[in-house]
Amino acid sequence: MRRIVLAAIVLVAPAAMADSELSLVLQGGASHYQQSLSGSNYGVAYGARLGLMPLSFLGVEIGYLGTRNDLAVSSDGSVPAATLSTNEGYADLRVNLFPNVITPYIFGGYGLTWVSGAAAAGIANDHVSTLPFGGGLEANISNFKIGARFQYNYLFNDIFAGTNASGSPTNAGVDKGGHADFWAATIDVGFRFF
Repeated sequence: MRRIVLAAIVLVAPAAMADSELSLVLQGGASHYQQSLSGSNYGVAYGARLGLMPLSFLGVEIGYLGTRNDLAVSSDGSVPAATLSTNEGYADLRVNLFPNVITPYIFGGYGLTWVSGAAAAGIANDHVSTLPFGGGLEANISNFKIGARFQYNYLFNDIFAGTNASGSPTNAGVDKGGHADFWAATIDVGFRFF
């Protein structure tokens, strides 16, 4: 039995390794906050990622995702208008579902997101542990790559927003954060080196 398994590995491994690749992808699109910051406007998302696929169906990615979203004034006036910016660094495991010229894939991993720029709304500059996950579709045309990706970012910490009667930020007044998760939908273009 061991010989059969060893023979299968010897036959399958070179075929899987033959489709290995290293790629760099740039992305741009839209982002939006969910849950208690769902009143935010749609914003922009931009980023880049480096992917290493040692097997045709399995690999790792490291990336950067930035967003900018305008927060609308809350109905009770406790959250004034502001622009919320995030900068996320992440690493994930990627699984190509049907490796081919056009490949659907899923991914999930860990990230660290820096939140800034919305002090007027009482949101302090901070960093938050993040669980990025999602899926996409990618086409390879020679050494070029084009695709689309949806990434949902679950934030492990609350984001508090609100001001007190004097107009200064407070974390005690309004918990607009909960887990103010955000998503990004992007168009991707890139290049594979091998």
